[in-house]
Amino acid sequence: MNSLKNSKLVLAAVVFFMMAACAYSYPPDNAAVLYYKAAVFYGVDVEMGNMLADFQKGKIELNDKIREFVKENRIAINTVLDATEVKNCDWGIDFSQGVATLMPPLSNLKKLAHLVTTDAKILAADGDYEAALSRCMSLYRMARHINDRVYISYLMGIAINGLTNGCVTQIMSEMPQDMQSLTRLKSQLIEIDSRPFSVKPALWGEREAMLGAMTLEQMPEVAHIVAHILECDESVKQKLLSLDKAAIDRNREYHKNHIARIIDAFDMPYVEGYTAIKESHKKMKEDVKSSPDLILTELLEPAVDKIFSLSIRFKTHNNAIKTAIELYLIKAQTGQLPASLPAGLPKDLFSGKDFEYEKTADGFILRCQGKDLGKDEIYEYEFKVKK
Repeated sequence: MNSLKNSKLVLAAVVFFMMAACAYSYPPDNAAVLYYKAAVFYGVDVEMGNMLADFQKGKIELNDKIREFVKENRIAINTVLDATEVKNCDWGIDFSQGVATLMPPLSNLKKLAHLVTTDAKILAADGDYEAALSRCMSLYRMARHINDRVYISYLMGIAINGLTNGCVTQIMSEMPQDMQSLTRLKSQLIEIDSRPFSVKPALWGEREAMLGAMTLEQMPEVAHIVAHILECDESVKQKLLSLDKAAIDRNREYHKNHIARIIDAFDMPYVEGYTAIKESHKKMKEDVKSSPDLILTELLEPAVDKIFSLSIRFKTHNNAIKTAIELYLIKAQTGQLPASLPAGLPKDLFSGKDFEYEKTADGFILRCQGKDLGKDEIYEYEFKVKK
């Protein structure tokens, strides 16, 4: 009898621990929970935040103070790394709040990205290139987690992606450029590319958020934002407050169609799409002049031409990294860089053509053939080859 009772107690204990393991499994199935947690753990101050930012920009060298700071924040780094391994990421944004909707702590997330990038560069400086690149892959996944249904989150996502591209470029220039390491890196980037990172969901989400703000009930809040954040004069604020339901409904319909036309332009080649966006914006301005009560679209339209150029720059920089890996692979296989760029490599999306390829004394440069029309600038990406 006692033996039976003991067996039941053991069984009960096993069941309890199994249930507890299920109830308190780690990590949670929502990466955002861990990013919020990491932001709480991260003990950054203004001085160290600026120091890490300067280190990323190459303004200062790695020093003991940076190493110690990264060591002290290991829990925050590990929490971010755990978050990037979780597939689902829901930031819990309540779009029903309209223009008062609170966004994720994007500035804190960028600080965390600086921290993890610094950790990657420390690992590379110590010769652990595989772990350093693993950190970079985590940051690529973090950028895709941050990209959400509003364009400001998308912009932060591509900022972190660009920061990571710079880190990968530096690590590739320092590490032994052997076939195995480069092939592994190429495969890792293919896996990253399988994760969606598009501006269009953010633009659709932004459109829905703005349509939600275009109601009679939300208009006082919209007028407040226009006056205090956009710094429009009092007459514009009063114009918004005087809109009746019929006028607001006309604004909603116009805004819905206008943004839909602009989003269609994001599927076009760069020059064609940029021109279509500028023409659509010009038509909107003319429509508002002839029908002044369509003012809401003019006030609430994001800088879509800049967002379009940034999206192309983001994709083009990624393509430059992939092209560079192919050139490094040729160098690893043959002992030297090719005299000209091989066919079939990723394109410069500003022109739709191959990158211009220039060999240098210590590596090579990939240069765009088309320019960023908003900035009147041609981008180039420099890569060094380890001697």
